[in-house]
Parts: sequence; structure tokens; C-alpha cells
Amino acid sequence: MSLFKLQESRCLLKFFFGVFWVLTNLSRQNAYAEAALPATSYKIATVDAPKWSDERKKEEVRSEIDRIASQGFNVISLGTYKFMPMYFVDYSTTKYPDAQQISLDRVKKNVSTIRDNMRYAKQKGIEYIVSRSYSHYIPYQLWKSRQNVFNPGNIYTRYLDNAHQNDLYKSALAGKGDVIGHQQWTNPVYKDFFISSTVQMLQVLPELDGFLNAYAEAAWTLDEQKLKEDQWKVWKENIKYDETNANFIDYVNHLHRILAEARGKKAFLGIRDWYVDAKILEKLDFPLDEFFIAVKYGGFDQPVANYGPWGDTLKSKGIRVIQDMLVFDAEHPHPLYWYDSDFITRMIQNVIHSGFGIQYQDFQIKGDDKADNPIRLLAQETVGKALKNEKFERKDAVTFLEKYYGKGADNLLKSLELVTSAQEDNIKTKPAWFWQGDGLTPGGLGTERYYMFLDNPEAPSGMKFIRQEVVSLKEYVNATLKGKDFLQAQAVRWQSEKRRTPVEVTTAMRKNASEAVDAALKAAALSSKKAPHLQEIVASAVIHQQLVERDIAFMESALAFFSSGGQYDGRYNTSQEMLHSGVDKKAECIAALNKQVYHDLLIAELCNKYMPRRRGVRHSEKAYDFTKRIAAIMGQKITLPTQANETELKKLVNIIETSTK
Repeated sequence: MSLFKLQESRCLLKFFFGVFWVLTNLSRQNAYAEAALPATSYKIATVDAPKWSDERKKEEVRSEIDRIASQGFNVISLGTYKFMPMYFVDYSTTKYPDAQQISLDRVKKNVSTIRDNMRYAKQKGIEYIVSRSYSHYIPYQLWKSRQNVFNPGNIYTRYLDNAHQNDLYKSALAGKGDVIGHQQWTNPVYKDFFISSTVQMLQVLPELDGFLNAYAEAAWTLDEQKLKEDQWKVWKENIKYDETNANFIDYVNHLHRILAEARGKKAFLGIRDWYVDAKILEKLDFPLDEFFIAVKYGGFDQPVANYGPWGDTLKSKGIRVIQDMLVFDAEHPHPLYWYDSDFITRMIQNVIHSGFGIQYQDFQIKGDDKADNPIRLLAQETVGKALKNEKFERKDAVTFLEKYYGKGADNLLKSLELVTSAQEDNIKTKPAWFWQGDGLTPGGLGTERYYMFLDNPEAPSGMKFIRQEVVSLKEYVNATLKGKDFLQAQAVRWQSEKRRTPVEVTTAMRKNASEAVDAALKAAALSSKKAPHLQEIVASAVIHQQLVERDIAFMESALAFFSSGGQYDGRYNTSQEMLHSGVDKKAECIAALNKQVYHDLLIAELCNKYMPRRRGVRHSEKAYDFTKRIAAIMGQKITLPTQANETELKKLVNIIETSTK
């Protein structure tokens, strides 16, 4: 369970108890006592760890450090590791010599290179260097050599073959990977190995100040009896949730003790919020102000200008909270291009002015992108200015882009701004989607479902911080069903409240998406044909327009379905009964669903050929089961297209291809 799924009904009681607990514990004396600076003192830049240990990339790393330091960051987070010690510890003289996953010569080079880079970073003003790791992995060689300890009777084999991140397990067995996940904190050998390895790593890397780990993905405590019986059908049946929470507390307590002994007042200890139950944090045996929780800011998943309320809840307990964010590489609409200096500045300054630290992840590279991508560099410059409470103005952005795109810079910037506006609106219509992955992203993992338009009943205030000024789809439908006069009266009220209806939002989205394509084409015409990523930026705008048309069609189908008395949303309401609403828009719903699939198929083809920064799609074929179920619930027949419209596809391909010729 994630921190942000804390129920509001329990927040008030927890707040009073938390205040009492914090005031009691803050009086304790400890090694960290004088080091507790406010969260806003910590401006963290995350970087890709492997190159920091690669002697061939020394100049690249130092250039990155220079840029990070100049932009106001004072902490660097290295990651993401699965089991960091195996890259830096010489196990040959320990009681775990069979844990040596890489050669001793490589270990020595890793230590020497990363220490040189760490020292350089601190010379440049970086105050803390921390590592970022997932929890409960083990070097493959150790796991393989001690099967009687880590997989007795092969009881974990089927679980590892099916559980989350089973790809890492299979990769290790195939000789390509190097770790096995889902190790058990309750296993005394694993616990001892982890602790001793962590202590040794801190000894050989004295410049490493601490950890910002994720107790996630492979950190579950499992029921070994169920594994032995081998009757389970779904791997999650084996999880012992209460024991996982208890072991999390013990794990964090051990990290705190290790760091206190190794680093004293300089220690830095943080945990990502994934799968952590907030109420158990009160069981930690050290004051909460010696601890950081990094929570996923709205902008991590998609462009959202404000942060979620769960950060304030944690902050009220005395915990220093870091907002963990992506900007340029936000998971939606990644990998499409977007940028707006006003929007990004609002994002960063909202966080700082609210008393949070920041962990910024755009120095890491996702997919096929490059560190010197001009739009990435532009976003970094804008974030850096905002961190200093300054503004990177639009004219500054134009000047920056002129170095790459000449006279095309202004139009290119306009295109990116229009995409940002369209997606900001798109996100406001789908508050429940905020936690649900990237089903709406081009080539995304999931499929669209109607619950995404609704308020999440598990969320604080129904995710109003996402919806903001947009009238909810259900509120709008209910108003339309009460007749024209009532709808007109509501429209007047909504306007006085400065709220916008779903129809007004989709109209703006369509206009912005169309103008974004026009601006991108003008930019291409005015720029050098050798300008970096130029065709990608045009393709991004074209794909984005199809994304907007797809999402508008899906919203129109939802409006028609609920207006016709439909209840089913694919998550919160599973009733397939159609209520009598007095309105029949079933035909409109079917037409909109067909239109949704029409644009989705175009997106898939364009992604396979032109997807910016990541070729192809993660799931190029969709079954459209939800679409078919909606039709069946309404008692309607639907025949979905199975291939992209050839005429329209050729038209779009021609736009992209001729733009840079």
C-alpha cells in the first residue's frame, strides 16, 4: 500500500497522535541531532550510476557535475542500483567469497573511478552524494552457490518465474543478468550478508553520505509455507503484508544505525514512498526528522502544476518530505516533446514555497534519448532557474533554442507550449488515472477505461488537486439529463466559478493540438535541415494530435454511455445494468468508440516508425476488451477496425517526411 493511499478519515486522529509522538521523540539525543536541516535545503539531481564508475566517461561525468552544480543542486543521487555493494566490495576476504559477481580488477577500477568523481562533485559544491537502490536483491553467484539457503527445496523457483520483475530472474539464469530479487529479510543469512556488505561499501566509499532507497518491487515478505504447498494461482497470494511492514521498519532501523556509525552528522537516509504504509513509520526507533520520505510529485507521471496533499500529511508528522519529479521525461506524455517555461516554473516554485525538498530526475536518460537533447537541456535550465527562485522567461527559451534551430526557434517553442496546454487539460479530465500507469500514453502499457474520468474514492479529496477547475464528467452528465434549462443555469454558475466543462476542455485540446502541428511545421521550414531532433519534434506534434483525437473520442463515448444510463466504469462500479435515463445515445457511444480505435491504430503505426526518443510501442496490439464490453453492456454490435486507415496514415507520414526535406 502506498503512502498516499492514507484514508482521510484517519488523518485527523493520526495527526494528533503523530504530533505527540514526534514531540516526545525529538528530545532524544542521537548522532543526527544537529544535522536536521529543513527539507527545502535539499535539491537533489539524480544521475545514471554506471557511467560514474566508468573511467572512459570521466569527462562526460564531470561536464554533468558542472551543469548540475551551476543550476543550484546540492545533492547528487546515484542509481538506480539493485544491489550496489557487489560493484565495490572485494568479497574474497569475507565469509561470502562466493558473492563475487564481477572481477576484483573491475571492482578496484569501479572504486577508484567513482571516488574520483565524487570528490570532484564535492569540490564543485555538492554537499551530499547518496545512492538510490531497490531493496532485497542478491548477487546471482551467491544465490546460485547457496541454493539450500536462498531456495531450499526449490520452493521459490515458481514464484520467481512469475512474480514482478521475473525478467531479471530469467535474465540472470540466462547469463545476462546479475541479481535475483525477492530475497527475504527474515532469512538470517541474507540479512547478515546485506548488512555486512553495506558496512563494507561505506568503508571503501567514504564520499558516499547515505541512501535514498525504495522498499519496493521485490521487497515483499513471503509465506514460505504457501510456497512449499505450491497451490497458489497468483503470485501475490504469497505476500504477508503485516510482516512486510514489520520488516520494513527493521530494515530502515538497521540502515539508520549503520549510517549513524559510519557517517554521524553527515548521514542522509531517505526512502521512496512506494508500497509503504504511512502509519507504521511511527514505529521507527529514531526521530522522524532524521529521515526523508520521497513522494512522487504529480509531474513525475504527467504535467501537473501542483502537488498532492499526502506530502503535507507526512510533513505534519515531522518527516522531511522530498517531492520526486520528472519534467522533460514525465511518464506521460513520454516520449513526446513538451515544454512551457511558465508551467515548469510554477511546478518547481509550488514545491519549494510549500516547504519540500526536490529530487529532479531529468539528468537520467530514458530510452534512446541523448543527454545533449536541446529540449532536455532547456528543461534543465528552466528548473535550475526556478530552484534559485528566478524565472527562465520565454524570451530566454527562444534565445536558448536559437543556437540549435535559428529562425525556427520561436515556432518550435510555440509548438511545445501548445502540447503542454493540451496535456494539462487532458490530465485534469482524468484524476483517477493519476495513479494508474500510462494507459493513455502513446504505446502505453494499459488500456483506456472510464474510471479514469472519475474521482478516485481511495484518494484524498477525490484527487481534486488534479481536476482543479474542470467540471467532472459525471457532474456534467447529471446536469444534461435534467434538461436544457437546468444545463444553461449550471453553465452560468460554472462560468461564475471559473470552471470549464468537459466539452470546453476538449475543444481547447483539439485547437491546441492542431496549432501545435502547424507551429512545428513552420519551425521545420525555418530551421536548418540538420538541426538536432527536428523530424522527431514534428513527428511528436503529429502523434500528439492523434493522441488528443483518440482521448477526445474516448471521453465522448463515456459521456454518451453515462447519459444513456450506463454505470460500468471498469474499476469503481462494476454493475453492467443500464439504468433508465430517458436519453438514448448508444449509437453516439459506438461511433465514438470506433473513432477512438481509429486514432489508436494510427498512433501505433506512427510510433513504430517515428516515436521520438523511443522507437516502437510497448504493446503494439490491443484487444480493446473494455471497448467491446461497453458495446455488449449497451446491447450494441460493434465491429472495430483492425488496421490503420491507409489513406490517413500516408497523409500523416507525408507530413512528417517532407517537413525536413
